[in-house]
Amino acid sequence: MNINDLIKDDTVHVAALPPGNPKGIDGVASLTLPLIAEDYPAKTAIMWNAAYHKFGIPDRNCMLVAHTKDVGHIVTVFRNDNRYRGGGVGIGFKEVIMTHLDEVTPLAQAIGAVNIIKKSPSGRLIGDNTDGVGYTLSLERVFAQSKRNLKGAQVLMLGAGGSGRAIAFALADQGARLMILNRTEQKAKELAQALNDYFGVNIAAWGGRSLIPKVLPLQDAVVSVIDDVQSPLDEYSTLGDMELPITSESVQKNREQTAQLLLGAKPDVIVSDIRIRKSEIPMLTQARRRHLAVLDGIPMVVNQGVRAFWWLYQNELEGREVRRADVEEVMRCAATK
Repeated sequence: MNINDLIKDDTVHVAALPPGNPKGIDGVASLTLPLIAEDYPAKTAIMWNAAYHKFGIPDRNCMLVAHTKDVGHIVTVFRNDNRYRGGGVGIGFKEVIMTHLDEVTPLAQAIGAVNIIKKSPSGRLIGDNTDGVGYTLSLERVFAQSKRNLKGAQVLMLGAGGSGRAIAFALADQGARLMILNRTEQKAKELAQALNDYFGVNIAAWGGRSLIPKVLPLQDAVVSVIDDVQSPLDEYSTLGDMELPITSESVQKNREQTAQLLLGAKPDVIVSDIRIRKSEIPMLTQARRRHLAVLDGIPMVVNQGVRAFWWLYQNELEGREVRRADVEEVMRCAATK
């Protein structure tokens, strides 16, 4: 079975929502295939395909939607189809795909998730994780705008799963000190302990969301890593209470809580949310009203995309006298259209 057969038997289908996503893969010689659990407005396809076009690489990036229960079968088909050169691993697949790969980088192993796969010349599938580094670079740039350094900064992380693990490891690696708060406190504890064990110092603390009012005034940055396209929580700021089912009253309460909490934050705090949606995330909108620095998920996506693209194509790009900065420029323009 090849990738075309996989699509025809409905194990996967081409995602409809991401901009720049090809409608099919017939006739394409080489492919990088990001695998996701649900349609969502990612920038991967439009960024990578813009880079392919600009630098004359005859590949295409096509995002495929699938169910995690089929991951073993899907990976086997990818491994056996000569057109597959690698690709992304999106929401829903980052953790479960690891055991089906031939090799995982030490960083991805420590994080417990991969977001990019490369097929070696011998056909081995190697997983890595560029999510955290991509986010950390974007946050460092915002700190630098006010002549501050991420090293030693206090960062509040809301959420403890998925991309959050990669971001936590990358922030800790750059010397940030983390307070991880999560609805399920045990998950926050497990992540904080994993960080402390990996780095050999107590660089992370944890707790439940009830601690937000107490710890927010001490933070230099706050980042929400809660990103579930199937969840109705997009109506909420993740700083406030997020009650289900959502009502107009619960949304109003959430916004009022967020506004009050932001009043108590440092005037130079950076407010960040990694979600990418068609309209701005409520927490960022409210932070802007307080004239606070904000950071959305697009710079993270660009930065991690550049690193992943370079990892797969460095030899080809250098042979064409393409620099990493050239890739970044193309991807950033594509992502911000």
